Parts: sequence; structure tokens; C-alpha cells
Amino acid sequence: MLAGVRVLDLSHMMQGPWATEMLADMGADVIKVEHATHGERGRESGSIRLGGHSAMYLAMNRNKRSIGVDLKTDAGRRLLWQLIETADVLVQNFRPGTLARLGFGWDAVHATNPALIYCSGSGYGADEVNLPGQDLLAQARSGTMHLTGADGSPPAPNGVFLADAHAATVLASGICAALFERTRTGRGRHLEVDLIGSMVHQMTQELVAHHNADGTPERSPAPGNPFMEAPYGVYPTADGDVAVSICPISQLAAALAAPALAGRFTDQDAVTRRAEVSSAVADLLAPLHTDEALRLLQAGEVWCAPVNDFDAMATDPAVGWHRRHSRVHHPGIGELVLVHHPLSVDGQQLPIHRPAPRLGEHTAEVLAELGYPAADQAELARTGTVAAAPIPEHEGGHR
Repeated sequence: MLAGVRVLDLSHMMQGPWATEMLADMGADVIKVEHATHGERGRESGSIRLGGHSAMYLAMNRNKRSIGVDLKTDAGRRLLWQLIETADVLVQNFRPGTLARLGFGWDAVHATNPALIYCSGSGYGADEVNLPGQDLLAQARSGTMHLTGADGSPPAPNGVFLADAHAATVLASGICAALFERTRTGRGRHLEVDLIGSMVHQMTQELVAHHNADGTPERSPAPGNPFMEAPYGVYPTADGDVAVSICPISQLAAALAAPALAGRFTDQDAVTRRAEVSSAVADLLAPLHTDEALRLLQAGEVWCAPVNDFDAMATDPAVGWHRRHSRVHHPGIGELVLVHHPLSVDGQQLPIHRPAPRLGEHTAEVLAELGYPAADQAELARTGTVAAAPIPEHEGGHR
């Protein structure tokens, strides 16, 4: 779908790299332009390592090529300008103003390549350059964390990097829209996405309800969206947890053979007495094993699901994990499990054709495409302007 589109990825960590990975999955040629010595910051992020590589980096950078460039040298900046002249998209998420100080801000790049789509990711937008932009902080400042967790418990962050993930998705979709527009206008655009704005966008329903109605609902004893009526939430069982979605109290009482629940609460009490209803449902589900609770609820046509851990998710038929991942070969690690892009095209999944690149793995390849002969490539590597191709790693590293 995006074959023939060249993307320069100067981003790091998750917000930018996951957006560009989505473009790479859809066929774009993504060239990861990294620091010539230590690469992008994501190579060292997270506590899980696979064969010496960051699991987070491996997850965010498949289907790309890497070239390491020292942008503080004249030769390195000339090389980036050459790449910019060949590119359709540039993605960066340095602090606002950082790339401009190196001479590669929107105005300069647009003047050189007016058709290029220039994308800037940040924590708070261009006006807040001194605040650290990070997913946990965005969840906290945006109000999302205040909504999350059970009543009486501290505010809780989401278990995944929600701000980064949504910002990456918004950025990738914006790039696709800008590429489509360019087919008619020939003109590039400057796209900007920030983490706070992405988190606020995630809460569209909740914010509309809050700002157009009286009051803000309190969190429920059963953790779930506080804007939803009981019994909506998550409830412990004797050996796990179950999630119960939207359901009339009378229907839930019938499913659990609990006439006392229906006698104590009407369906209208789901909103006005939400905490009481949730506590009563929790008492009913606590003695049951998860399989038994699900069997009763599903027989009563109550919308419900088990709260899976990662191992249970992989064996849950409703998840279909077997079609949502592939195993690919990585030098130095061996077999590597990677998660598919969720989009399918004409009934086919988007292919994973290469793992995340090692730093400078494709330096020679990219330089050759720009017309550099082997002798010039060797000189750039000798002076440290570019990262030389990495030494092949030992096969079959530890998982």
C-alpha cells in the first residue's frame, strides 16, 4: 500500500518509532537515522533484554533499515540533507526546537523539499519545551489516571503505554492522510502530535459527559470506567477475575440464580446506587471459580470475559493469538516472536519481512543508493560520520 514511500525516522522510544513501524508494515521504506555511536535511546530502554537487545526496541522497529549518522559533523549534516531530498516523510520526536537548532526544522526542510511531510511528536506541544514528555506523566496530567482503579484505591496508570500508543496511531493515520492529499496538491505538511493531546482525545466520551452534565461519577468498587452504570467492572473470583460489561441488574440476578439481588435493587439503581450494586455483585462472584462464573453468565447472555494474563490470552480461542504473531529470525537472538499489525488487506496480514535493525546495519546499503562509492563509504566510517555495518552477532542468543 505504501510501496515507493520513503520515510526518514529520526524518532526514539515509542511515540515516533511505533508510528513509523506501522508505515513500514504497510510497505514504506523506513530508514532509521540514528546517532552514529549509540543509536536511538530506545535501544537501551526497558528492563527486558533479548540477546543483549531491548525488547521494547525490537517491538517498535521491525521492517526498517538503520543508518547511523553524526549530525554534529558537517559531513553528517550533508548526508541527512541528501536523504531529505529523496524522502517523502520525516518523523522526529525530539524536544521542540532541538532539530531546528541543528538546521533541520520545518521551515528549512520545507524550503528544500516542499513535498515532504514533516512530523513532530512531543510531550505537550511546541509551547511547553521545558517539561519532560513521558507516557506516565501524560496519563497523570491528562486526568486519565484519576479515572482508573477501584473506589478507595490510589489513581492507577494503565498497564500499557497508552499515551504513546494513541499518539503513534494518530501520527501514522495523519501521515497517510497527508500523503493522499499530496497526490492532489503536491504539497507537504507539518504534522504535530503530543502525548497530552492524545490522552485527552482518548477521553472524548468521558469529557463530553463531564463538561455537559452535572458532576463527575466516582470510581466503582469494581474497577472500570467510572462513567458506566453497575455492574460494569472487574470482579475477583475464587481463582482469578472476570469482567462484566453492560447488563441490567435483573438479567444478572437471573443468570447467577440470585433473586435477592433483584429484590434488593431495581435496574434504575444501577446508576443511583452503583457502589452498593457493585459490592453486592462482588459478593456473589467471589466464591465462584472463573470457569463456573463465566458459564453461568454466558448462559444468561450476560456480556462477560475472563481477565487473562499473557499465558491465558495465548490459549484463549477468542483471542486467536496464533494469527496475531509471527516468528522471525534475528542475528544474535535467533527466533523472535513479533506481533502483527492489526490491519489486513484483501484477506492477507501485513508481512513482517525483517526484524528491528542493528545500529548501522544498512549504512552501506543506504549510502550506495545515494551514490557513494565504496571508498567514500569507508572514509565516512573511518571518521565516525556514519556507523559502520555491525559485526555479525553470534547466532542463537538467549531468549
